[in-house]
Amino acid sequence: MTKEKCVYIHLRRAGRTLASYYDRMLAPSGITAAQYSLLCHLDQLGTASTSALAASMKLDRSTLVRNLKPLFGAGLVTDTAKKDARDRCLALTETGGRTLLYAEKLWKKAQCAVKDLIGEKKLKTLMKTLAKIETL
Repeated sequence: MTKEKCVYIHLRRAGRTLASYYDRMLAPSGITAAQYSLLCHLDQLGTASTSALAASMKLDRSTLVRNLKPLFGAGLVTDTAKKDARDRCLALTETGGRTLLYAEKLWKKAQCAVKDLIGEKKLKTLMKTLAKIETL
């Protein structure tokens, strides 16, 4: 590696640090930041097949299915598809909706803290930069 700092490593470290921070902030809700994101996407879609939810989240289907298991187990997500359906029809349960509302309050506190740390102007620039990176 050259003396130049590796963008990949720094982004990975920052990502892990942020994920850990959001997980700690969301802990009282009983869900992780990744689960919060999943519930938010599902809430926005209303109901969705596994494939549609995976596409919405830019995840491969197998990763999504693995991430859904604890949410089914906790009664936060349900499958409303008919028994003989080839794909699931995912929806938030009532408990899932309540959990999402509670977690949203905690998430907003985390967002504000990160915004305060970085500064609003720099955060806007960072978000634009990250969006560009996602197009690689």
